[in-house]
Amino acid sequence: MPAFPASVQRVIALASDINSPPKKLVRVIDHDPVLTMKILKVANSAYFGLSRKIISINHAVVYLGLNTVKHVALAIAAIGSLPRDNDANFDMDDFLLHSLSTAVLTRSLAQKLRIPEAEAANFFVAGLLHDIGQVVFAQFKPEEYSKVLKQSRNSDCPLNDAEKEVFGFDHGEVGAVLGTQWDFPEELVSAIRMHHIPGTGARNSNIRKCLFVANLLAAQVNRPTNAPPAMTEDDMPPWVFSNFGNDFTSIIEEMDNLETDLQQATSLLQVSRT
Repeated sequence: MPAFPASVQRVIALASDINSPPKKLVRVIDHDPVLTMKILKVANSAYFGLSRKIISINHAVVYLGLNTVKHVALAIAAIGSLPRDNDANFDMDDFLLHSLSTAVLTRSLAQKLRIPEAEAANFFVAGLLHDIGQVVFAQFKPEEYSKVLKQSRNSDCPLNDAEKEVFGFDHGEVGAVLGTQWDFPEELVSAIRMHHIPGTGARNSNIRKCLFVANLLAAQVNRPTNAPPAMTEDDMPPWVFSNFGNDFTSIIEEMDNLETDLQQATSLLQVSRT
């Protein structure tokens, strides 16, 4: 699998450092012309509806905010590093849309828990990359993964369970290995590894809680073709609703500007694939 470009690794590092001044992030992005071009394209999209044209990363930070620019950079870099085609008939567009939707929802749930904005970047990244192990399977074991996808669809079996039957481990474990290689924080790596496991709640980190629930909500909002069947509300441990709301519907309805944020995710998908 490709490593993130050096500039993106610096973005991740700077995003995790609450004492890092914005000008450092601007300088890193400015030295990556492709990343700069795509960020400016998103900044000038109809979603933001700004009255003036954004012509530099510094302007983007001023008018959109540092965290928005940071999330856009990470999303574009992650999507841009993924191969477009595979022989497993794995739908990359479904995968990308689900990943971006989960990223938006994970960050929204973090806000519900009053996670400081400076820490919310890791929540967004967790949602964005939680299913990255699926891409590894599709790229490097296409014949076997094609069978996994068919088995999941035909038997209504969760995709991660079908993966375990064929490979002995699932995409969460593979994603955690990649996260470790990309030098992500251990809390983020652990959340990716266990995003299908609800846990008791007591020992779950906040990022793991948010990612677990966001993954299910993303399937409610926009169910991808290759997604495993969503767990029902009856399957949820008590901590889910004590932390986030009475039921899935009310959790979604209480998220301010969710529809707009999801449209932004679609915008990122379109920009990043061109």
